[in-house]
Amino acid sequence: MIAEAGFFILYLIYGLVFFLIGAAITSRDLSFSDLKVSRILWIFAMFAYVHGVNEWFVLFLNMNHQHMQGNLYAYLMTGQLLLLWLSFAFLFWFGLELLLLNRSHKRYGILIALSVALIILGPPVAALLLRNYGFFDLFLRNFVALPGAVISGWGLIHYGMTKEVHNRRGGKNLTFAGYAILLYGFFAGILPSGINLAGIPIELFRAVSALLILHCIMRALQIFDDERKHKIEESLKRFTQSEKMVSLGKLSAGIAHEINNPLSNVLLNVETMEKELRQSEKLDSRSQDRIDAIKRNLDRAAKIAGELLFFSHNREAELMPFNLNEVINKTFRLIGSRQELYDFKLELGEIPEIDGIPWKIEEVLLNLLMNAMEALQPGGVIEVTTGVDGDKLCCAVRDHGSGISEEDLRFVLDPFFTTKEPGKGTGLGLSICFGIMELHGGEISLSSTLGEGTTVRLLFPLPGGSVQ
Repeated sequence: MIAEAGFFILYLIYGLVFFLIGAAITSRDLSFSDLKVSRILWIFAMFAYVHGVNEWFVLFLNMNHQHMQGNLYAYLMTGQLLLLWLSFAFLFWFGLELLLLNRSHKRYGILIALSVALIILGPPVAALLLRNYGFFDLFLRNFVALPGAVISGWGLIHYGMTKEVHNRRGGKNLTFAGYAILLYGFFAGILPSGINLAGIPIELFRAVSALLILHCIMRALQIFDDERKHKIEESLKRFTQSEKMVSLGKLSAGIAHEINNPLSNVLLNVETMEKELRQSEKLDSRSQDRIDAIKRNLDRAAKIAGELLFFSHNREAELMPFNLNEVINKTFRLIGSRQELYDFKLELGEIPEIDGIPWKIEEVLLNLLMNAMEALQPGGVIEVTTGVDGDKLCCAVRDHGSGISEEDLRFVLDPFFTTKEPGKGTGLGLSICFGIMELHGGEISLSSTLGEGTTVRLLFPLPGGSVQ
């Protein structure tokens, strides 16, 4: 009686542990996850569920074997062994999918698939032909369970190690889960059922190793919690960014209105002065050049103020085709004599025209070049390159200055963020550049190393797709 009670409790817990493993996986919503393993964990959950049913089926047969005779017992035994085969087939399938997650193993896909067919289809055929249940059980464990546990464990260990770079805790837990599966494979795949190991039933060792799998799997699933938390933080960051841009839009609208009035007044007075000087014949060529320069700069300031209004009302400006190399050359003319203080290296490749607003891109480039000069001592090197990268037109501005810390690099595109001393920077330059690039359907990215310099890449979409 005591032995029967112990057997009942052992198999009851044994099956329950596998149900808990399956429930731990299927109760989680993994649809949001970008991790490849999330797409195949359901297979391991199916192994756990089916294996749990099998262990309870074994419990049922052993507790009621005296009431079953003849064909009924044979049919039930055949069903139990086929159930065992199905569970180990899911384990083998899971291991195969893990193996194929690593691209270097995809070349062996056909060979592995043939092996799977022989191993998985062989036992049912043998069971039907031989009707030797003990042989079939051992055959299943040696040729399906053991290899399935080995490739599943090894695959999970390898995958976990690759994820430790991005998530140390989650990667290690996946690795430990792989080792737990290997341990279970040893007890369930090599040794037959019903034997004692050091006086202890082998089923107890299997149950303990299953508990270890449950513990490791539940801890490993925390990697998806960490991933969800990271995505929520990214969403909140984007939301904060949009809130800042809305506030900036309201601010810019007020600034634009305030700027437009004095600009219009100054332009009117300049035109009046030019007319009076011309009438009095006191307008020589030097004065005319100066007046023309004032007009050009007033016109540019008016365009910037107008664009602030576009920005604040989220309107789209009219795009036109232009050549980025020509805009870069014009930007250098705006820098004037200051470019003589630095060593500019231009590598402008052959590039097609793109659609955009030339003077706005000029504003972006001017901002980047000014930032690069501020990061350098006179005589420092600033590199500007252009070229085609796939379906994008790329412009890179690189300085060899002091660089930006990794912590500050995350916030440099945020409005009002600046590393400059109070009074020397508003923190709006790169934020405005970000908005201009978004208007053009492009991207702006920064990479920097302290003490080595900063590289800013501008990526513009090419009309009509990629250029070979």
